[in-house]
Amino acid sequence: MTTEAALGTVAVIPDPAPVPPLELVPDLPATPVTEIAVGITNALVAAWNAIRTRHPQVPEAVITMATGGRESAVKLAHFGKNRWTARKGETKHHEVFVTAESLRDGAEAVIATLIHEAAHGLNVARGIDDCSASQYHNKHFQAASEELGLMPKPGVSAYEKKKYGFAFTTMTDETKTAYADQITALDTAIQAERVPSWLLLGTGGGRTRKKTGTSAGAETETDGTDDAGQDGEVTPPRPEKEDRNYIKAVCACEPPTVIRVSPKTLERRKIMCGDCEKTFAQEA
Repeated sequence: MTTEAALGTVAVIPDPAPVPPLELVPDLPATPVTEIAVGITNALVAAWNAIRTRHPQVPEAVITMATGGRESAVKLAHFGKNRWTARKGETKHHEVFVTAESLRDGAEAVIATLIHEAAHGLNVARGIDDCSASQYHNKHFQAASEELGLMPKPGVSAYEKKKYGFAFTTMTDETKTAYADQITALDTAIQAERVPSWLLLGTGGGRTRKKTGTSAGAETETDGTDDAGQDGEVTPPRPEKEDRNYIKAVCACEPPTVIRVSPKTLERRKIMCGDCEKTFAQEA
């Protein structure tokens, strides 16, 4: 018997197949400039829906995002009760408005702001007043905000607490985890940020304050050209001046707190006392 026969047939192992070349995956196309705001708004809508999924009592709302104008310097967003009306029928819709300038704070801060507005919406749905015309956020807002996963923001001064109550909020760690997907989606959508108007003063175009020769120190609003606004825009008339014949208004405290206020302001605005949480009414 030969040695080959004793060992049997030797198997021939073929060479391994060559590794296929790596395909180059092209970069995802950049979002067209005209669609940047659409992507951000869609992310905000998805986040609001996620909040409502976790807290079904939070009402539906029309979600909008644009510049808040001068208010953007002090306001990040608002919840407006019944600001929209259906074209067919008389159904009213609430509004959640997010200022475009607030996007500069980052997606996490914007989601925290959205939850803040959801707390207002929750109280509206329950028929609870949680905020005065002067933006004092009372204990009812605090309760709703904590229910939705917010907590007091650290570092708020005693003056701000006295003036605005529980207005300054931020997300707890658990809430950040719960909305991690929404934060990531919004961060991806924010591919541009709006430059605040107050950083563009004096750059031309639009309405600016310009010294005139009418009297010493007088200011009038112009469009920078001493003529009508650009593109045929006519400068709107000045708003009607408030009635300075102030009246006394009182709250329900014992003894009541007394304030002096313009009759038109008292008629148009709901001014709430931070102690008794009742609205001020004209003194009898």
